[in-house]
Formats: sequence, structure tokens, C-alpha cells
Amino acid sequence: MNIIELCTSKGWGGLELYAWQVSKWLKANGHACHAVIVPGSLIARRLAESGVDTTIIKPKFRPLPLLAARRLAKLIDQLEADILHVHWTRDLILAALAKRFARRPVKLVFIRHMALTRHKRDFYHRFIYQSIDRFLVITKKLYEEARQFLPMPEQRLQLLYHGVADFEPVNVQHCQQFFATHKLADAKFRVLLPGRIEHYKGQHTLVEAVIKLHQQGLDLDLVILGHIMDEAYFEGLQQQIQAAGLAQKIHYLGFVDQPTLVYGCFDVVVLTTYAETFGLVLVEAMKSEVAVIGTNAGGVPEIIEHGKTGLLYEPGNADDLAQCVKQLIADPAMRRQLARAGKAYADRMFSEQAHYTSLMNIFSELVKE
Repeated sequence: MNIIELCTSKGWGGLELYAWQVSKWLKANGHACHAVIVPGSLIARRLAESGVDTTIIKPKFRPLPLLAARRLAKLIDQLEADILHVHWTRDLILAALAKRFARRPVKLVFIRHMALTRHKRDFYHRFIYQSIDRFLVITKKLYEEARQFLPMPEQRLQLLYHGVADFEPVNVQHCQQFFATHKLADAKFRVLLPGRIEHYKGQHTLVEAVIKLHQQGLDLDLVILGHIMDEAYFEGLQQQIQAAGLAQKIHYLGFVDQPTLVYGCFDVVVLTTYAETFGLVLVEAMKSEVAVIGTNAGGVPEIIEHGKTGLLYEPGNADDLAQCVKQLIADPAMRRQLARAGKAYADRMFSEQAHYTSLMNIFSELVKE
């Protein structure tokens, strides 16, 4: 089976990370995989490091990228591609046109990572979505949104939860080295908040919660990781921290390339996004056997069962979040139980191998049609 992975995004978030991981897995497991990307992107660099064959395409007019589509169609014919696997919504018109231009019949598979919020039933979107042979969604909530908003038959929709690799447990020496490298003093309780720094990701909610907990006399440190996407928002966070006198207790460490290597050094990992479609950070933390707290919105309630595999709080509610953190500080036994139950659930529901097996089964079934 010959597979083309298409992702011309220049960003580096969940969908780009997934496109890279799928391409890398396909190559490592002996499948014929070729990635189509744009130059200068982080995914281009990561694919090159992984040894995945790539082709550069530059769509110039995104709403109707005819020249890029013809080039992609030639590549489909040249590689005798069976599957065109698309990751970014803005690449769908490129993929649909290429499928139409190619001489070889190719199956178009799209995986949706973001929420759907409006109907897409005009002529332009009908052309795009009627070209998709299988529309994969990563949560049940997203499945219902696709049924509601998209002009395509339900039999082309399919739920496919993300899969996450298992992690080796971190050791004390590794954690001590991490904390020493970043000059973090000893703390009785450590909280980790990974994610891009922008208002929608909700870091301010946890900063407010930590300030409230310090005002109650509780000793805890907060570590924030991630790219700064909104400088003004980040500066506001810094001012809030300084005004509370907590610069030595709330730390921003920038972007960490492999945060999964440090999850196990913390007592709890928190996701503060107002409505995360999936919540990959939570699954990674759960697999690291760390207690998790997430927002009661989006796809997060499909990952966390409140009080059993983690804790949920109402998005944007700092008092609610502070109470969750306080509960885990006060009850170490509960925290350990949540961590164990969370790991068992994540291992069962979000297995990397099971995910890729299901994905290859989908590809195989489509090729046989």
C-alpha cells in the first residue's frame, strides 16, 4: 500500500505533530510513505530527521490551488498512491482537486483535530466533503458535530481516538537534574501546565488559582511550558505574577521539546484550555501515572471521569480549579489513586499500537472497495 501524508501547515501543534508521528510510524513499520509539505516548516525538519521521503509543494492561492493540485495529482500517479491522508483543513481543497485531476483512483482520508462550529453545506464545501472517502474524528463529541454540520453521509464518518506511546517511569535523579537545570527550589507540591501561551489556552485561570492557594497559606510551585503565541497575554501573566509576589513560585520555562520526559516529576498536570477538542497532554500525563485536572468541556470529559481518573473543573473558573488542586494537596492517597486509575484507563483506551492498527485497517478496507 502506497500512502501520501499531506500537511502544508507551517505551525507546530497537535495536527502537525500527529502528521509527523504517522509518517514516522509508517516508515518504521515498512509501509511506503511519502510526505507532502511546505519548505521551512518544523514538520519538514522533523520528517527529514526521521528519514521520510518528502515533496515540497507551495499552494499559492489557497481557495483554489489549481497549480499545486496538478502537481500533487502527478505525484499521486507517479507514486501509484492508494491513500491520500490529509491532516489540515486548509489542505482539503488541494487534496480534493488533486484527487479529481489524478489518473489513478486514490482514496482521500481526512482526520479532524479541531471542533466544528458551523454548517458547511454551500457548493464549495460540498465539492470538498463529497470527495472525502473517510472522515476520521478523534472524539465522540466531534463525531456528533460532523453529523450536524457536514454534507456527507454518516457511513463515511469514523471515530478514531488518538494513540499515545508508553513511557518509561522517570527516576528521582532525572527530576532533580531537571529542577536544578532550571534553578527551581524544592517545593512540597509541584504543578505542571504545558501548552501554547495564549488566552484560549487559559493559563491565567491556573495562575489565579495558584495565587488564591498561596493566600490560603498553601505551599506549591507552578511550572508553565510552551511557545508564546500572544506576547501581550504573556506579559499580562507576568505582571499578575509579579504583583502577587510569586515570581519565585510560578515559573515559565519556555518550550520543552519532549515534555513527556518530565511529566512524572510533577504531582499534577493541568489542562486549562477553554474547550480542548481532545487533550493529548492529559493522556500523556495519565500514561506517565500522574494525576490530571482538565476542563469540563470539549473532548476532555471523554478522557477524564471526574473523581475516578482525574478531576474536572468549569472552564475559566479559578475558584473551582483552586479547589481541585487543594483537594489533591490535602489527600495524597486520592492523588495516587487517581494517577493509577488514569494510567490504567489511558493504557486501555489510547494505545498507540491499537490506534495505528485501526488506521491501517481503515486504509486497507478503503483500498479494497
